[in-house]
Amino acid sequence: MTTIKFFAYLTEKVSPEGKVNASHCQTVGDLRNRISSEFPEIASELYRCMIAINMEFKQDTDELPETIDEIAVIPPVSGG
Repeated sequence: MTTIKFFAYLTEKVSPEGKVNASHCQTVGDLRNRISSEFPEIASELYRCMIAINMEFKQDTDELPETIDEIAVIPPVSGG
């Protein structure tokens, strides 16, 4: 299991930190789908969120690294 951290308004729906099983995921898109299934409370919002793996933002088509120390899910932010 890998540590996953949620930020901003996502923490109102799920705990700020959890665990996800990324063992059968090949790409960030696969991981996004896994997060959706393991955290259904935020599944409808994940398509808008950025995902960082080991503190580096990734695209859905990117391959996952062999070692994942941390996953961060960051929703869009607005300024003002």
